[in-house]
Formats: sequence, C-alpha cells, structure tokens
Amino acid sequence: MNTTLLFSIYYGMTGVEFVILIPFLLQFKNLDIPSRCLFYYILSSLVFAGGSAILQHLSLNNMWFFSLMHFIQFVILSIFYRYCIKNPVVKNIILFVPIAVLAIFIFDLFYIEGPRAYNSISSGVKHVVLITYGIYLFMQMLRDKELIENAVYINTLPEFWYNAAIFVFACTEFFFSISYNYLQSLQTSGPGKMKTTMAILSINYIVGMVSMILLYIGLTKLKKTRYANS
Repeated sequence: MNTTLLFSIYYGMTGVEFVILIPFLLQFKNLDIPSRCLFYYILSSLVFAGGSAILQHLSLNNMWFFSLMHFIQFVILSIFYRYCIKNPVVKNIILFVPIAVLAIFIFDLFYIEGPRAYNSISSGVKHVVLITYGIYLFMQMLRDKELIENAVYINTLPEFWYNAAIFVFACTEFFFSISYNYLQSLQTSGPGKMKTTMAILSINYIVGMVSMILLYIGLTKLKKTRYANS
C-alpha cells in the first residue's frame, strides 16, 4: 500500500464526516440530548482531523493534539452514555470515570510515552471503557421491559445505531492502539513495517467511514420516532 492511497482514504473519511455533519446541523434544534452529543462528536472528529493535518503541515508535533482530542471525545461520549444508560449506579460511575481517565492521559502524556509519541496506553484505556459502555447499553436494550411490552424493536431506536457506530469504531481503535504499540516496539524497520502501519491506519479510516454512516442511520431513526410520537 502506498501513501497516496492511504491519504485518499484519510481524506475520504474526513469528507464523509463533513457530509454526515450537515444533516445533524440542519436538524440541530430538533435533536435530543444523545443526538446532540453525537453532533459534537462528529464536529470534534473534524477538528481532530483538521488540527492534526495543520500541525503536520507546519512540521510541528501533533501527538499531544491526538491525546487532547481523544480525551475531549471521551468526555462527549461519556455524556451520551450517561444519558442513555438507566441504571443509577452505572450513571454515577460514568460521571466520575473521566476524572480517572484524565489522570491516565496526563500520566501517559508526560511520564510514560511522552508528548512526542502516540499515547497508545491512554487511547487503549479510553476505548476499553467505551466498549464496556457499549456492551452494557446493548444488553440494557435487549432486556428493557418497556420496549418488550410495547413490541419496539431495538433497531428502530436512534440510540441503537449511535451505540453501534461508537462500538464498532472503538473496537477498531483499540486494535489500532495495540497494533501500533507493538509495531513501535519492534526492532526492525523499513518498507515492511511501514506497509503494515499504513494497512492498519487504512482499516481504521474505513471503519471510521462506516461508523459515520451508522450515525446517520441513527439520525433517520430519530425522525421516524418523532413522527410516530406526534
């Protein structure tokens, strides 16, 4: 795989993020809290992509920016899950988890891997937590007595598609964090190592596109739910 293809996929993902942001923006006044959280998540993804590209173009270190944006996105998604999850104990746990994650991010950024390296430890922790939230929310939907009694299919709920988008991307990002950390630990270098890294990044970007499409499907379900309740 060459760098031209990699950057094409990267800019393709950024383009999809921009396109998906538009319907969220047009419907912003009518969005519920979970949908607004996902709107800010998509917006942060564009800031993430644009800021990283600008810093790289200026030949400046952008690794600290990765860590910052990872944490901001984690806070946004934590608000989403705290609103969607019904269990009061879990909701309280979610309220305090970002504080613990922030401590890990700071420690990783300044004391473990450093501001000039990809902070795979803190990124991996973030995605493990999001995967855990995602599984819990899926299980909540499957066992929700109110949905069962009213014969509501979970795939008609916007939160199902939002959660699916976050879950799929978090799983891929976790794989990327582990893989990247492993690749950096190898003593070998050269074309083989570079091709493997680009392949992993490409998979990450492609799944990012898929997750954006899932978010858009969730938005369309929100419209149908609103019409059904009117």
